[in-house]
Amino acid sequence: MHERLFYGTVFYSFYDMSYIAAIEIALPDYCHKRDIIASFFQNSTDNEQIKRKIKAVANKSGIETRYSVLADFSNEPKDFVFFPNNASLEPEPSLSQRMAIFKKEAIRLSISAIKKIKNFENIKDSITHVITVTCTGLFAPGLDVEIIQELDLKPSTQRSSINFMGCNAAILALNSAHAICNSVPYSKVLIVCTELCTIHFQKNYSDDYILSTALFGDGCSVVLVDSNQPLLPYIQKIKIKSFNSLLLLKGRDEMAWQLSEKGFVMNLSSYVSQLINGSMKEMIASILTDINTVNYWAIHPGGKRILDDFAAALDLKQEDLKESYETLRDYGNMSSATILFVIKKLIENKQSQHAGKTIFAAAFGPGLSIETMQLSYV
Repeated sequence: MHERLFYGTVFYSFYDMSYIAAIEIALPDYCHKRDIIASFFQNSTDNEQIKRKIKAVANKSGIETRYSVLADFSNEPKDFVFFPNNASLEPEPSLSQRMAIFKKEAIRLSISAIKKIKNFENIKDSITHVITVTCTGLFAPGLDVEIIQELDLKPSTQRSSINFMGCNAAILALNSAHAICNSVPYSKVLIVCTELCTIHFQKNYSDDYILSTALFGDGCSVVLVDSNQPLLPYIQKIKIKSFNSLLLLKGRDEMAWQLSEKGFVMNLSSYVSQLINGSMKEMIASILTDINTVNYWAIHPGGKRILDDFAAALDLKQEDLKESYETLRDYGNMSSATILFVIKKLIENKQSQHAGKTIFAAAFGPGLSIETMQLSYV
């Protein structure tokens, strides 16, 4: 805590006082193998060229399994529950049908992840703020209200939501939590990132859509941010240090997320990786005096090419991004929830680290935007 004098009055500022106390994750019930989802997509068209393209893109994705709140991707058409009972998937579900699934399953998945926080029942009354994050569904009263009601959190809990900001929104939420903890003593901020990307599957055979369909899965991650150093049984003390942003406006049309009558439509160009990684080295050089001061990297696995090009741009080995590649392989890209999967895996793999070791995290979203965060062990 620091004190400062302002016109004769002493104000106390709680700078640099926020810590990650816990990260937990939850996955839907249905795990689908890469080839099964590709076959589901292929069966929706009779065009052999499109079928080959779907398979080729899936095989290059670096993904083996993804999770979904929908069982249909691994079922025969006669057993479909959400999609029409035919391989052509027509008529396609409406936006309102997709939002009904989102409301039901997002609440369930969020509660499941939150309840995994150790000692949650004993600490829930000390939670002061809830921040919900999603870009795959909206309803009101929102996910924040449902969480407070379902978990019997204090009705005075302050709420905010970060919506429709894409894959880097978890870092934006952590930045908000950091600001809260630095300005409000004894804060505990619960961030809930819940993304159900697969409910927006549509019959769209553009190159961008085939790419996005090969990448995205469903998942939820939650993080508890504390203004004080957390005590056991929480994870090792991880201090939040700083944040930086970069907006690449020349890429604003290369990654987009639009509403349509049939659901949300992703536009994701293969040019995204070139734009991001063409700027990363310069961005990091402006943040860090020496890149070698970074001990561990937590990079959002927006796709295998993004990770490959990131490693090449910064002269890193693929082993340096081990947790990112593993997250992509096992879960795919779960939009905002994904970076917390990576950070959780990294922290668990580095349990015995000493104070001062640093983590550099980065995630990417529409805009085209880059959000980075620095953490350290204390």
